[in-house]
This record gives sequence, structure tokens and C-alpha cells, in this order.
Amino acid sequence: MKSAPVARVVLALALVAGVGVVTEASNASATGATSHRVEALAKNAKKKQKPVVKTAQSNLGTILVNAKGKTIYAFDVDGTDTSKSKCNCPSVWRPVESKGKPRGGSGVTSSKLSVNSSKQVAYNDHLLYTYSGDSSAGQMNGQGIGGVWHVVGSDGEPIRQ
Repeated sequence: MKSAPVARVVLALALVAGVGVVTEASNASATGATSHRVEALAKNAKKKQKPVVKTAQSNLGTILVNAKGKTIYAFDVDGTDTSKSKCNCPSVWRPVESKGKPRGGSGVTSSKLSVNSSKQVAYNDHLLYTYSGDSSAGQMNGQGIGGVWHVVGSDGEPIRQ
């Protein structure tokens, strides 16, 4: 009769151990499924990547804007590869950047888009910037500053009005 309680303890230990194995197997299966879901979401995110540059209507005509609708500018003396701005002011004139090949939205000619070694986007051979003085989409407070900062038109040329 004393063997019945011992058998119960052994049975209980076996069940606990078995449940542990099942739990671990379930977790491993769930982890695998989760990693597949994460990979699928990452692929979809890439497919749905927002354009780095798109167009918008303004009182200057059709202009370039970033993904958030903020106006894009060019610095007149820049080249395609390096900024010639002497102000060292990326907090004021923020480079438009892309981690990979920049994507253009509606109205943007993709073949005019490029990215330099610093990940700064150029359009029609003009490096692109946003201006910190534009607090919301549609503003163009940087237009004409210093006679060298200009809004970029959809053709990729600075608008000098």
C-alpha cells in the first residue's frame, strides 16, 4: 500500500516532465512561426516603403517634398556628391537621406534620383535638403535664403522666384 503514494509521486513527476517537454516543443514551434511572420512583415514593409521624394502643388508650381510633405530645397553651389555648404548646419538644413536606392513618388522621374556615399539623395544632380524653419507640410520658409537656397521644382531645377 505504501507503493501507491510513491507511484503517484513518480506519475506526477513524469507528467510534469512531459508537460515541460510539450511546452518547450510548443514554444519552439511558436518561435519558428513568429520568425516567419516577422520575415513576412519585413518583406511587406519593403514593398510598401514610402517614397523618399514626391511632388506637391504650391504657389510656386509643382515642387518636390519629402515623405512627410515637407518642402525640399537645393543649395545653389552644391554638386551631386558633396555639399559645399560652409555653415556646417545640418540641424538647420537637413539632408534628405535614403538607406538604399531612393524611391520616387508620383510625378518624380526615378532615373533622376541618386544617392551619394553619405546617403544624401540628389535629384537631377542637385543634393536635396529640408529646412528646419518649415514646421509643417506646405511651408516654404527657406525659399531664397541667402540668395542660394531654393525650392526644387518637379523638373529637378531650383525655383529662383
